Amino acid sequence: MLGGTAEPWPAAPPNNIGAPDYDDPEFWDTRFATGCDVGEWLNSGEALLDAVLSDLENRPNIQKDMIMTPRVLHLGPGVSQLGNKLRDRCIERKWQGNGIVNADFSTEAVRRGQELETKKEPTHAMHWLHVDLRSWNDVSTLTEFAPFDVILDKSTSDALATSEDHHLSRHDLLTSCPAVQKMLLMNPTITLRPVELLALQLSPLTKKGSTWIALSYSSIRFDGLHHLADHWTLRARIPLKAPAGPVATSVYAPEVFHWMYILERR
Repeated sequence: MLGGTAEPWPAAPPNNIGAPDYDDPEFWDTRFATGCDVGEWLNSGEALLDAVLSDLENRPNIQKDMIMTPRVLHLGPGVSQLGNKLRDRCIERKWQGNGIVNADFSTEAVRRGQELETKKEPTHAMHWLHVDLRSWNDVSTLTEFAPFDVILDKSTSDALATSEDHHLSRHDLLTSCPAVQKMLLMNPTITLRPVELLALQLSPLTKKGSTWIALSYSSIRFDGLHHLADHWTLRARIPLKAPAGPVATSVYAPEVFHWMYILERR
């Protein structure tokens, strides 16, 4: 558990070489369109949901019996049921669900999501937008729904982490988010790791006290990202026992953990 200020960031690990094309929208379009993906990565995400709902319930603007529209940005939902579960839990609390925004770079995932939401009551219909989280031109389209109270991230940061580093120069000034623009005005060139760029591009969509709750297979997902600490404080790194796979009873299987991160906007 981490509290107060962000811990010293160790050096970031290298990108995964030879990993599947998790950073390619066509890879996901094919999986979703052919039914090759069941939609739930790592685990069902119940712990993630509990953390999001607890955060929303404990926000200072919440009043008893108040009709609330939580503003939640769901990163890379794909065909997961996590967003639907969150909407259902909101309805149970008499909150509106139309403040939930699903952002995915898979055309197929967005098409499916939009189609399903047309059948929902408007006050509870979630938004689905086609967004490449690596592009500020795309991410900036989410500003009309901002500021978000909570960002929900179930292994999307993991997928982005398989991308190559971003090498930026002043030629990229006009297509960069405000935080990156400020850096480029001070340095002619900069290099950002994929999750680091994501953190900078999410900062204009949030406000002081907003929360980014991420589930990852990595115990060091947000380590070594020095510019992340300019905008986000890592409040907690929580180990969660991973679901057990099929293993012969005579074989010893070491425990495997996933990690839930809670970051707070500075």
